[in-house]
Amino acid sequence: MRVATYNIRHASLKGLDAIRAVIEALGADLVALQEVDRNVPRSGGKDQAEWLGRALGMEARFGPAMLLDRGEYGLAILSRFPIVGFRVHRLPSAVEPRIVLHATVELPGGERWEVAVTHLGLHPIERWEQMREILRLFWRTEKTLLLGDLNESRSELAFSLLRAHWVDCLEEAGAPPLTYPSEHPVIAIDHVLRTRDLPPAKTAAAYPTLASDHLPVVVELG
Repeated sequence: MRVATYNIRHASLKGLDAIRAVIEALGADLVALQEVDRNVPRSGGKDQAEWLGRALGMEARFGPAMLLDRGEYGLAILSRFPIVGFRVHRLPSAVEPRIVLHATVELPGGERWEVAVTHLGLHPIERWEQMREILRLFWRTEKTLLLGDLNESRSELAFSLLRAHWVDCLEEAGAPPLTYPSEHPVIAIDHVLRTRDLPPAKTAAAYPTLASDHLPVVVELG
């Protein structure tokens, strides 16, 4: 199983087809996307998640975090497997609205995984509250992946809340890759975590591209 997370900055740097090409090159079965537009004039009024899903032959779901200029802005998931459940959880947010997009995917053979996609706030105290809420939502959930731009490095306090419950896949696979800014990455704020009942991470890497201001991260599980 290959999974990835990618903050696409609403495809504002190189266009949506460049984002499509990057995702295609990753070869991932599940892709978590942050900073996604739906029907927003600045990005040509496109439903970006639906467009990418159709172009890549993957199922797509969009979770709106906020209304923006007659459209919506939020998170998305792309999946090569059927998405059999989907909902959006609101997170405590002091400035910009933040959410968790929660999808259930059904693998060949009928096994189901939970996939949580998020993009956390910029203030450390806000992130602490958001991570506490994520733990509350998923504390007893099995076979769960958490992916996204957490705006937090491994050395910061709030990230320790998540590591107490989930396995840090990037650390598990070796040296965690730096992901931001894409032209000269100096920090690692894009993360993939798993519950302990999922397969371990064998490899993890950041894919070099300037299609967004973040580098995508891809992880091989199994």
